[in-house]
Amino acid sequence: MPIKTDHIYVEKKPGHYEGKACIKGTRIPVASLVNHYRSGMSIDEILEGYSNIGPAELFDALSYYFDNKDEIDAELAQ
Repeated sequence: MPIKTDHIYVEKKPGHYEGKACIKGTRIPVASLVNHYRSGMSIDEILEGYSNIGPAELFDALSYYFDNKDEIDAELAQ
């Protein structure tokens, strides 16, 4: 049985960015960060483009992705 991970920097709230997973306190969707990562951008390059988040938020978003791959892949396929 997989271990449940708490994602302290990711939230999903109805009415906030269509209920999609975002970095807390921002409108940055996890799917956007994952898309940049999967396209080959480095962590530093992604952080340069999103100056209002730090490494912990980015790594939590990537961790959220791997814990919820089907959900984020469906968002990216739209």
